[in-house]
Amino acid sequence: MNGNRAVENHLRTSDWARLSGEVVHRGDFLIVHRDQAVQPDGAPGTYEHVTINEGARIVAVDASGNIPLVEDDLYLQGRRQLAPAGGGLRPGEDPETRARREFKRPGELRLLARFHPLPATTSASTYLFFTTALKDGVVRRDSTEARMTVKWMPLEAAVQAVRDGKITEAGTAIGLLLAARALAI
Repeated sequence: MNGNRAVENHLRTSDWARLSGEVVHRGDFLIVHRDQAVQPDGAPGTYEHVTINEGARIVAVDASGNIPLVEDDLYLQGRRQLAPAGGGLRPGEDPETRARREFKRPGELRLLARFHPLPATTSASTYLFFTTALKDGVVRRDSTEARMTVKWMPLEAAVQAVRDGKITEAGTAIGLLLAARALAI
């Protein structure tokens, strides 16, 4: 994680002015910051934000129009949720390299989008990649992914699940809708 550098660079070009900052918590996956700042209206204030690793995901569509979605237990939502394969970038890692780690041989990748999942909370971005060139691969999981399963479904059904509110995670919704648009579904 690159500390507060991205935040400081951004604040040089915005109407906010950072006066000081402190690290409130440093964990394995995030750092919580509390800054004293001058707000755009000139009033002093406190701004809390987090530093997390950037992420990369891959939306893959096979020749039949089906996509693999990972289903996993999410602590804060208290339920299982579907998402394209992906994860956090290692320090200095290229987003496409991270996306390729999700599939043994994903074929050609195309960047669908880069977005900020929580722009008021973190400056981290998520990169969404797309491929239709799937090849056989091997499932690799770490210890936190023990109950993770892969569900294959038609892309059209996944897009409908977004519209119906069954798939609600922002990165998944963006990835599925952009993949459908790329394939003109």
